[in-house]
Amino acid sequence: MARQVFVLDAPPGREVCDFCSSSPTSRLYACRNFIIPRTKHAVFQHESIGAWAACDRCALLINAGDWSQLTGRAFRRFRKKYGVPRYEEFEVREQFREIHQLFKEHMIKEA
Repeated sequence: MARQVFVLDAPPGREVCDFCSSSPTSRLYACRNFIIPRTKHAVFQHESIGAWAACDRCALLINAGDWSQLTGRAFRRFRKKYGVPRYEEFEVREQFREIHQLFKEHMIKEA
């Protein structure tokens, strides 16, 4: 079975961290494709395709295996940027945790 690899490049100056949406990015993490949770049975599934970009701070957390802190950082930045009603905070944070867990499972480790 042939494996397809897709590479999507952001326009120069528009690169953002795939975890917390900050700029600039400093590291790419190779990753196998996966379906985003909670969209598996939707009419239009969402899929993570290819490498993920990370800023310096998120890269430090990934390299340290500190997934809880990574999720917390990503959620706090998302909440600050988009606003999340208090009654939805747990659910939104849990969605970040699920996606980060799948990223961890599908990340292609360097040799």
